[in-house]
Amino acid sequence: MKLWKYSGTLLTVTGVIHTIYALFLGKEAFAEMLNNGLIDSIGENQNLGFAFWFLICGIILILWGETLQYYIRKEQKPAPLFLGYFILLFTIIGCIVEPISGFWLFLPQALIIIYSNARFSQLPKQ
Repeated sequence: MKLWKYSGTLLTVTGVIHTIYALFLGKEAFAEMLNNGLIDSIGENQNLGFAFWFLICGIILILWGETLQYYIRKEQKPAPLFLGYFILLFTIIGCIVEPISGFWLFLPQALIIIYSNARFSQLPKQ
C-alpha cells in the first residue's frame, strides 16, 4: 500500500478533527458571537478569539489537505520533500511549545512524506 497517496487525505482528516473539536469546544463562544451579531463580535475577548482561530485553523488544514491530495493525484508522486520537513519542524516546535496537544497528529504525515520521497526517488524512471 502506498501511504503517500493518502498524505493529503490524512491532512484533511486532521483538519476535520480540528474543526469538529473547535465547534464542540467553542460552542458557547460561537453562540455568543452569533448573539452579538458576528460583525466585530470578538472585540477584546480572548476566549472568543481563540475559539474563532481554532476553527479557522481546522478549515485551513482541510483546504491544505485537499490541495495536497489534488497535487498527489495529478502528479502521481508524493508530496514535495520540503513539505515533509516543514511539517516535521512544525510538529517538533508545536510539541515542545504545547506538549499536551494535537501537534503529534502531524508526525506520521511528515514521516510518510519524507520516507515516500526517499523510496520514490529510488524507483527506476520509466
